[in-house]
Amino acid sequence: MSKQHFTSARRFLLFAACFALCAFALLYQPNEVSRAQATRPVLISEANSTRAVAVESVTRLGEPFTRDARHSIGADKRTRVQLFVLNLERGVEASALTADAEDGARRVYPLAVESVAVVPGQEWMHSVTVRLHEEMGDLGDVLVRVRYGNVASNRVRLGIGHIGGGLPDDAGASPTAAPPATAPTPNTNPVTAGTLATSDVQTVIAQAVSAAAAINRPVTVAVVDKEGNVLGVFKMTGAPDRTQFRGNSGFNQEPNDPATGLVAVGLEGTNLVPALKPVQRAAITKAGTAAFFSTQGNAFTPRTAGFIIQEHIPPGVDFRPGGPLYGVQFSQLPCSDIKMPGLPFGLSADPGAVPLYKNGVHVGAVGIEGDGAYTVDRIPADFDKPFEEVIAVAAGRGYEPPALIRGDNILVDGVRLPYVNVTDNDAPRPPTIPFASLPGAVDPSFPIRGAQPSAFVPLRLGPVDGAVDLRFFPFNGSVSGSSNALTATDVTTILTQAAIQADGTRAAIRQPLGSPARVSITVVDSEGRVLGIFRTTDAPVFGFDVSAQKARTAALFSRANAGTLLRGAGMGAYVDRANADGVRLDGSTAFSDRAVGFLHRPFFPDGINGEPPGPFSTGIGQWSIFNVGLQLDLDKRNLEMTLAGVPNLPCTSIPNVPNGLQIFAGAVPLYKNGELVGAIGISGDGIDQDDIIAAAGSRGYTSPAEIRADQLIIRGTRLPFVKFPRSPNL
Repeated sequence: MSKQHFTSARRFLLFAACFALCAFALLYQPNEVSRAQATRPVLISEANSTRAVAVESVTRLGEPFTRDARHSIGADKRTRVQLFVLNLERGVEASALTADAEDGARRVYPLAVESVAVVPGQEWMHSVTVRLHEEMGDLGDVLVRVRYGNVASNRVRLGIGHIGGGLPDDAGASPTAAPPATAPTPNTNPVTAGTLATSDVQTVIAQAVSAAAAINRPVTVAVVDKEGNVLGVFKMTGAPDRTQFRGNSGFNQEPNDPATGLVAVGLEGTNLVPALKPVQRAAITKAGTAAFFSTQGNAFTPRTAGFIIQEHIPPGVDFRPGGPLYGVQFSQLPCSDIKMPGLPFGLSADPGAVPLYKNGVHVGAVGIEGDGAYTVDRIPADFDKPFEEVIAVAAGRGYEPPALIRGDNILVDGVRLPYVNVTDNDAPRPPTIPFASLPGAVDPSFPIRGAQPSAFVPLRLGPVDGAVDLRFFPFNGSVSGSSNALTATDVTTILTQAAIQADGTRAAIRQPLGSPARVSITVVDSEGRVLGIFRTTDAPVFGFDVSAQKARTAALFSRANAGTLLRGAGMGAYVDRANADGVRLDGSTAFSDRAVGFLHRPFFPDGINGEPPGPFSTGIGQWSIFNVGLQLDLDKRNLEMTLAGVPNLPCTSIPNVPNGLQIFAGAVPLYKNGELVGAIGISGDGIDQDDIIAAAGSRGYTSPAEIRADQLIIRGTRLPFVKFPRSPNL
């Protein structure tokens, strides 16, 4: 992963660790150092040069550094720069070190050392924060060193004002990269993904199993924290070992492979063999879906998800557009390089899970599997009450969300979303069996535990509070050789513009009414490399992976070699169908994700029954949420190999979209001087809200108007590019 963002994996670990240090103030208490430093301190440089590995202490951006900080934290407004040093004794105080910088005119500037701390998880390394001197202007390269006692370090290059020029390296100077890591750095974030304790997990499982036993329905129960970390799986005695993918009862199912249970076309009818733990995976996926979709402003379930991913919304009502999140089921996949952990089967539409809240705060979810079918409610009007949902409601007693934010209190275009079909009175209330006496056993692959460290740390981007995943921070520029390539400054500008728009945009799926949209924002370069991801506060977790999918999809389809890449992945039939419709995948069109999705519906135009499918979609006769066309076909082989246990596979064979395509609105390509340089993707609220936030982020980097997808008329219908909500701003 880190190779997408930095010149070396080691540099990524340094940046990640230093930000964790600042974000959580994990400072070791200094101890007295009674003897002088005997070993020479070493300032860490890049692996192939003597340039310092250094970041501005507030923005986390790299060189060149300016004398005055971009975001001041002190009255003097001076920039603070973090350097990284080997061979300091643990417990060293800032007063024990001095630092200086020499410019090309041989002037030496003292640099005040303000803090020294061990880098968490990498105790052999210290971060040293220095304050730039007030007379350091546009100097170009300076040579920086630190002294510990009477021993001076090597000198490394640092750009002040601009990069380049300055003194030559010291005689004999060479790169001083950090030593390679001997093991992955553990996540030591003191903030956890919710507050579920081991006892909470046991209580939820015991309530589920007690209810299941009372109605004689042995099931498998999974509990996850709010970021999808599995906190326990319990399989009751007699619970089924298999569950079949069923998304369309009229589908002509392919025969199953006897060794795996897989099918040749799509996933409809897949019935994985017990050795692949399909029931445990289904329960985890259902729980994860309820967790990923829920926040402090909305509580959703897989039933909610199933309602918004079908060929019409409401499902079963002809001549209505496709669900607003059509295709989202193929996100959060276990082969994703963005959301880790993902969910075994992506996002679920199978009722039988509810989110969990403690004192009104979202903390996780519980999922139930046991009826032999991993499915979707195709006829929501019958208000059926499946026993998996009955058990899930019983399991969540005492952990219910606030009534106001349940999905059935949220309307989308005048349509009320579902939450569960089961009332509290429908669920049995037997005495809760003590956990140690429950009929069945904890799956040893998923032992009981409390909430795990969060993958996210707080960050304020401009005026907007949010969070980042340290794998994608600091924000980075593209490694493209183009003179128009996105720089780190470009990326920060784009993310900030989008975040400000999100903070002022009226949400479509949150309560109370008038709340701002909460979203994840991803910027990628033209190759699909992630340059930065920012989540506004309380954005739903599902949007983290989806925003990257959307951005990558817009960038891929806007490329000059998009058709070639798809043909190389075995998708030539879809390229031919697109060409027949006049859709050229040769860079002549700037595709938004809304435009790609419009071409990926089982009816074209979208929602018009009786019309043939778009060029990227399966026809309605063979359509299923498990057989949608290009999106799944591109993932299918590697996803199935991942489910079979093959590790470290990307979701597709196209390197530009390693976590797969996404086919609903919320992304636009980015251009500089008419050249495609990347894309921005948004996910987390209504799709029209996602579009307006993406458009705001792209300000200054918009596609030429004459090549936008809305200039294309396909089968007499103009393609869309973006669509904004009415009266969007708060």
